Amino acid sequence: MARYSLCPEGMQEMQASEVTGQFLGGLDYPITKAQMLGKARQASLAAPVQQAIAKLPEREYANAEDVTQALNAAN
Repeated sequence: MARYSLCPEGMQEMQASEVTGQFLGGLDYPITKAQMLGKARQASLAAPVQQAIAKLPEREYANAEDVTQALNAAN
């Protein structure tokens, strides 16, 4: 019988995604990129998440979905 397991990288990616989603859901909108980056640093989010936020265009974001779309477009 074959055994299947999630690779550690996949689990870390899933956990990072969940943490990012919780972070975005907890922000007060509208929010600017600079405000969001400051909150990410205060929350000690992983460096790759902070780097992704740093790549976002300078503008005001209306809600978590707006940020998620911008993150997906930037990467």
